[in-house]
Amino acid sequence: DLSEMVLAAATSKVIGRCASSSSLLAKNFSRSSTLRLLQGGRTFTAAALQKVAFIQDQQIPRPDAEAALSGEGFSSQWCLDGPSDAWGLVTVTTPVTEEILDQHPNCKVVAVSFTGFNHVDMEACRKRGISVVNVPAYSTDAVAELTVGLAVTSFREVVVGDRAIREGKWVISEGGLEICNKTVGIVGIGAIGNRTAELFSAFRAKEILGWSRSPKPDFIGRQVDLETVFKSSDIVSVHVPLNAETQGMIGRDLLQHLKPDSVLINVARGGVVDQTVLTEMLCERRFRAALDVFEKEPLSQEDPLVTKVPPEQVVLIPHVGYKSKEALQRRIAITAGNLRAFADGKPRNLVSTW
Repeated sequence: DLSEMVLAAATSKVIGRCASSSSLLAKNFSRSSTLRLLQGGRTFTAAALQKVAFIQDQQIPRPDAEAALSGEGFSSQWCLDGPSDAWGLVTVTTPVTEEILDQHPNCKVVAVSFTGFNHVDMEACRKRGISVVNVPAYSTDAVAELTVGLAVTSFREVVVGDRAIREGKWVISEGGLEICNKTVGIVGIGAIGNRTAELFSAFRAKEILGWSRSPKPDFIGRQVDLETVFKSSDIVSVHVPLNAETQGMIGRDLLQHLKPDSVLINVARGGVVDQTVLTEMLCERRFRAALDVFEKEPLSQEDPLVTKVPPEQVVLIPHVGYKSKEALQRRIAITAGNLRAFADGKPRNLVSTW
């Protein structure tokens, strides 16, 4: 009828105008690199068309990850196995090697959506002039809260009790322990270590000891040497990064000072603790442990930590310290912001030094 004809004509005119505008936009862009694009209520320069390739899933829904980059003015694609012409790469823990970089020859920046970056071949990046950025503080609360949770789990024999119920048992021991009036040692008193200390203080720990390679005036406890931490503490919690200086730094010489009721908690990196010695001493019931990280991940079902250590001596969980929903959303937002800052010539969270 007449109304449908009028509507069709109007629709055709609008479509024609949109097509004309799109053509004009493309022509203008080809003439000028200073074109500004509107995205999510913000404007960006031509750098907004720079492409970023995800080479690993981000542990959140893909549309959320794509939206985070789009919100900062980038296009994105998923390249978990194949090559790309992307300007930037985003990884979490997938290694960035010479071979990976060869598949992305236009790459100018590797954005590690994670705090640790020892899985990036920094020398290969340096030779290519590729910068590397990371996300240093997205999971502070998540890791600190898990640390305290593991301490409670170990002291109050939660896992042992759960297993006992499922096996038809009831009494499991003479009783667990309280954190109140115990000494807590924090190895590594950066942001996560400090937050962990604050949470333990809420349990009215008798004393909180801390170790760092440099003075930390903001630490709420007492800073001491490493040997004192292990000799004096009922709970020792590890929060240092893995690097050449910390690889295997916690070995027999320190572990031998722990008491049978003490608990070693590692939510940092598996390589910081000598896992062979740790396993041996746990088998001897020299102390207890709660481990979120391991020298090689995922932990094999054939690993002696699984097959030889008495289950009441150790709590094992699959590297989930950083993995709260809030932290993962925070992480991708910071990653997108890192890429935006780098594209704008104002890099932040830069871990490459060339």
